Amino acid sequence: MTFCEGHMARSFSTADIKARLSEMIGKVAFGHERLVVLRRGKPVAALVSIEDLRRLEILDASRAAAIDAHPVMRVFGGWADRTDLDDLVAEIYEDRAAAIGREVEL
Repeated sequence: MTFCEGHMARSFSTADIKARLSEMIGKVAFGHERLVVLRRGKPVAALVSIEDLRRLEILDASRAAAIDAHPVMRVFGGWADRTDLDDLVAEIYEDRAAAIGREVEL
């Protein structure tokens, strides 16, 4: 079992999902379960109820609206998911230092 946003989500292989799709849909739609789909033992997708999907879409829309609302948030939103910012900043400084006529003080 996997812990997912405050709810326990049961995990199933893609083969299990294929073989028992109708049952799985029932668990999600009527049993209010969230199911994680595993491919080669790694989570790749989830089956959630339409209510959960609507909540996710509302969250996505509100996040997008917040990012669009302010110029600083637009910049932040564009970089929020980057995990390589330190490397990127170092590369920018290296490129600027190498550029003729664009001295950089570090």
